[in-house]
Amino acid sequence: MGSARIEERLSRHLHALYCLAAVLLIAVVLLYPPTVGDVPTLAILVPMALLAESMPVRLNRDGLRITLSLPFVAGIAISNGPAVALAADLVITALAAIGLGLLRRERVSLKWLGVNLGVAASAAGAAGLAMYAFVGLDPVSFGLARDLAFVLVYCVVNFLLVTHLNSLVSARRFSENVLNGLRVGTVGLALYCLVAGAVAVLIAEGQIAWLPVMAIPVLALRAGLSMKARIYEHYFETVAALSQMLQRSTPVTHRHLERVAHLAEDVAIRLGIPPARARMVRVAALLHDIGKIAIDETILEKPAKLTEEEMAHVRLHSEYGARILSQCDQFRTLVPWVRAHHERPDGLGYPNRLQDVEIPIESKIIAVSDAYDAMVGGGEEERTYRTPMTIDEAVAELRRCAGTQFDPAVVEAFALVVRLGGAPA
Repeated sequence: MGSARIEERLSRHLHALYCLAAVLLIAVVLLYPPTVGDVPTLAILVPMALLAESMPVRLNRDGLRITLSLPFVAGIAISNGPAVALAADLVITALAAIGLGLLRRERVSLKWLGVNLGVAASAAGAAGLAMYAFVGLDPVSFGLARDLAFVLVYCVVNFLLVTHLNSLVSARRFSENVLNGLRVGTVGLALYCLVAGAVAVLIAEGQIAWLPVMAIPVLALRAGLSMKARIYEHYFETVAALSQMLQRSTPVTHRHLERVAHLAEDVAIRLGIPPARARMVRVAALLHDIGKIAIDETILEKPAKLTEEEMAHVRLHSEYGARILSQCDQFRTLVPWVRAHHERPDGLGYPNRLQDVEIPIESKIIAVSDAYDAMVGGGEEERTYRTPMTIDEAVAELRRCAGTQFDPAVVEAFALVVRLGGAPA
């Protein structure tokens, strides 16, 4: 998707965000006319929320960030009402953004400041409406449930809005970004709710002098999320490093792998494989030829058909690749997929002559995607000894070999992916 088209879509969605924020803000103000009642509690919680807002945690490599100010914003809603909490959240968001910009000597983008304010208003507004559902109920029996409802709704709305906007900017699937964020933040959310519950209990018991102590679990939670996010980032850095090894040895192979990885993920999703595992298929497809770094480069770059002896040497790459990946815990799941990506349903593949049901479905997906791209090519890397096929011809060839070299269900899913991608199949 081109940058102009992304900007156009983003602009439309931002207008919708601002409208949503305005509607929720008006609704909360009407339902909860703003009155500052508990000034001492407000004086404690506002600086704590500002401090937490000023220490964002980056959840993924696309820039998705979260802040940990919510327990204190929830405390403001509990002690002074949702309208005051909403106003405080907007002021805190603006001050933190401006302060971080000054600290980093970066110019504050008014556009993205507006986005942050729109997200904050929408999340706090929706959370305020969630609290309104408990109006009229016994505060002793339902007070904690009301407070946790504010926290949960705020979390969910904030996370979904930020993830959606992040998907628009990065041109990645919304579901992929959601899963990436949840992978890092699910446990943190549970701890987040516990901290917010503790803040609510302290306010209900009138023990506001203990509220600053709540900064300790918030800082600990921040440290834990940061560490987990770094581990997740290192996983992708490892993928990038391995890919660069291939790129240095055979740049053509690298471009081929990128196309195969994209196709394999789409086919996996089309076959009903969960998005998280489909992403793993993408990584496996990107790395399925990593074993070629151990193969003689003169053979890999030979501009002619290989001899039987040369082919036997090249066939070792799937086993080499499995051995390389088995050394990294993050890639253990991918090892059998990479080892078996040249196996065939008819049992004539290599290295272990596995038969149909013995071959992982992920390996079958990689095999079809790899063969298709080898037949069609990328245009710039046409081999001298073989004329690239058209898309129709390549899909027809895959169907001809279905049941022997390729899995029939995978071939049909692949054909559908190609067709939906705008190419005839």
